[in-house]
Amino acid sequence: MAKKEIERLENGDSSRTNLQFSISNLLIVLSLLLAAFLRFYHLDASSLWNDEGNSWAMLSRTFGEIAAAAAADIHPPGYYWLLKLWSMLFGDSAAAMRALSAALGVLLVTLVTAIALRATRIRVGWRWFPVLAAFLAAVNPFQVYYSQEARMYMLLAVEAAGLFWALLWMMEVGEQRLGDWRLVASERSASSSLQSPNLLILQSFFLFFGVAGMWTHYSFPIVLAAAGLTFVLWWAMGLRNDASITSPPHHPITRLLHYFLLNGLIFLAFLPWLPTAIDSVLNWPKGGVEVNAAEGLTLTLRTLLFGPLRITVEPLWPWLGLAGVLPLVGLIAMRPLPRLALTTGLWLLLPVAMMFGLGLFTDAFLKFLLVASPAWCLMVAAAPWIVAAKTQQTRSERVGRGLLIAGVAVFGIGAAVAALPTYYADPFVRDNYRGVAKYLAAVGDASSDLVILNAPGQQEVWRYYDPGLPVLALPMQRPPDPAHVEAQLVEATAAKRRVFALFWATDEADPQQYVERWLDANAFKAMESWQGNLRFVTYALASDLEQTVMSSVWWENGMVLSKVQQPRPAPQRVTPGNAAMIQLQWFTDRPLTRRYKVSVQLLDDRNQVIAQHDSEPGGGSLPTDRWQVGEKVIDNHGIAIPFGAPPGAHRMIAVLYDAETGERVRQFGQDLVALGAVIVEQSEQTPPLDVVPIQHRLGLTLGPVQLVGYDAYRRGFTHAPQTPIHPGEIAHFTFYWQAPNPLPADWPADLTMTLRLGDQQITAPLAGETYPTGQWRAGELVRGEFDLVYDGATSQPLLSVGDDSANLRSLPVQP
Repeated sequence: MAKKEIERLENGDSSRTNLQFSISNLLIVLSLLLAAFLRFYHLDASSLWNDEGNSWAMLSRTFGEIAAAAAADIHPPGYYWLLKLWSMLFGDSAAAMRALSAALGVLLVTLVTAIALRATRIRVGWRWFPVLAAFLAAVNPFQVYYSQEARMYMLLAVEAAGLFWALLWMMEVGEQRLGDWRLVASERSASSSLQSPNLLILQSFFLFFGVAGMWTHYSFPIVLAAAGLTFVLWWAMGLRNDASITSPPHHPITRLLHYFLLNGLIFLAFLPWLPTAIDSVLNWPKGGVEVNAAEGLTLTLRTLLFGPLRITVEPLWPWLGLAGVLPLVGLIAMRPLPRLALTTGLWLLLPVAMMFGLGLFTDAFLKFLLVASPAWCLMVAAAPWIVAAKTQQTRSERVGRGLLIAGVAVFGIGAAVAALPTYYADPFVRDNYRGVAKYLAAVGDASSDLVILNAPGQQEVWRYYDPGLPVLALPMQRPPDPAHVEAQLVEATAAKRRVFALFWATDEADPQQYVERWLDANAFKAMESWQGNLRFVTYALASDLEQTVMSSVWWENGMVLSKVQQPRPAPQRVTPGNAAMIQLQWFTDRPLTRRYKVSVQLLDDRNQVIAQHDSEPGGGSLPTDRWQVGEKVIDNHGIAIPFGAPPGAHRMIAVLYDAETGERVRQFGQDLVALGAVIVEQSEQTPPLDVVPIQHRLGLTLGPVQLVGYDAYRRGFTHAPQTPIHPGEIAHFTFYWQAPNPLPADWPADLTMTLRLGDQQITAPLAGETYPTGQWRAGELVRGEFDLVYDGATSQPLLSVGDDSANLRSLPVQP
């Protein structure tokens, strides 16, 4: 009876174990499906950027031409060849190109899972480790980001993971005896007859991934170095126990020679490209910076956890603390798995050491840490096994490790939730060439406008999104020839009305800023915005200026506004999307030690600022602390009229303020000077709404109109909308309304809205008294500007139109 009871219990344990394995396998499959979803979701939501444009340009070349072009670049041709083959099957659209990286991203998660499975397949109590490792890799924002970029970095990470997967299995097959570094006897017996063929196959995999990695990126030798150090340390640790083995192929020296032979074959396969590689590396632009240990560690952990995304959780330090502590705990927990501990430790350590050693802690180089990301995921996933896995465990031990597993999973989910929604929704997560091109397609005129590109590589991505405007790429040589740059600009801008400049990597392309300085001196800078790392600047051109009749204005700091000129005829007439222009001429009667900014603003009948342009004189190129007494300074300003600005006459004023403190400078008891009038005319067409910069997009119907979205910030802080607002300060609101198309028969002549903030409220026409709804066109976009005092009662505004209301987002307030 006792024997039957024991058999029943053993059968029950076996059934429970099989069920657990089935559940773990199912969860691994679900993690792989989740990885695929996250990597293919919104694959082309963000624009291609410069380097991806280069990838696209390669596809129009033959394989030989790709090799020649890559020789002039700083990357081997391997990825481009693979992308060329991929495009033959799936096309060369942004989504098609990025799909290769997405598929490789899923393969990387698969390799992480395979490593975890292989390393723990005979360890009691570690069956959930591969599940957790697969899940952490699946949701890792760093890996997701580069799985959606048409560049070689995800391929590089796959090749690194494949190399270490083959290395781990090679070391396992090479172990011949029991002990911490040996297979169990039953497994060795079952596999002994297949050992040699298996080892040969694994060595072939190692060779394949090693050769592919070398032809993919010049940083891959650090991966080979990490693998080599791992193998040599493993070999040395097992050397004493293997000393009794004297016959090949199991002799320790034979194993070491085989490994060196594999690396020699990798080197020989790369030998044809080696001279090109040496030349490219030696002439690699030095863009890195040296950082101290604390800064470098912070950047490393932040990148491994969130990738290149800068919008993360606050406070950040607990997340970075866990990102650093968990892999260390995991490394300690891997003591029963010494091969895995040694491999993942060096796999993570050497790429990080390379970053410190070469000073690569900049946005351009942090992606090199991607090869270490799988090791970091494996080490974090091992952390719960700090509670040792045993054949017989107490209930508290099982519960403790279960809670730790859940905690690590929540940690991974938290990082993904903090970063990925913003990543998928933010058009500026990469340089937004697509958005700029769409904007220019809506407002540009091929006969009177010009696009200027200032950096190599921009031409390719711009051709992909080409809106049909003429393009000038300057400077055309390095170092730039100032006389040639000026001649090209003079010729290209003749008879042009506007210039749209796309500045990228200016420090390398035009370090003396010849292009921008010429534009600042000869054109009127209107709008400047950062589209990711791309700076988009619009300039207006005017050849016929006339002087405004006014006396010189003497400011209290010694600056004198001696002349004002505007385009003929006065007053200027401008439509939304274009710029009003004004030229100010300054001098100083005393040396200036501080830097001052000039703000030229357009005010409506309620003194609301509808548009403004702030900069140091000369578009920022002539700071006041460098002026000579009596020197004449020409200061051009272009005031971009925003889309939706109501038509009508507006006052133009100039304000002078301290660039550091923001304090206004006064003149004759005032802090502004009137410059005349500008007439904003009704726009002839409604621009695409997605090119209109709006802080909060809603698309909400209120009464008979649609609230497209709104801006809300402390007045005077357009440039920093998240600046906290204090009780008694003024909150500024800009509402973007769109009329229905067609207008209904009962369309109101003067529709009003009510805005409440705590005990304060304002009721007014949607766009002010001068542009009632009865004058709106069908489908027109119209802005309304309003101020309201924040009294501290509540930070959440309430907007009402007729019987419809909407709670807006709470204002940023001082906690």
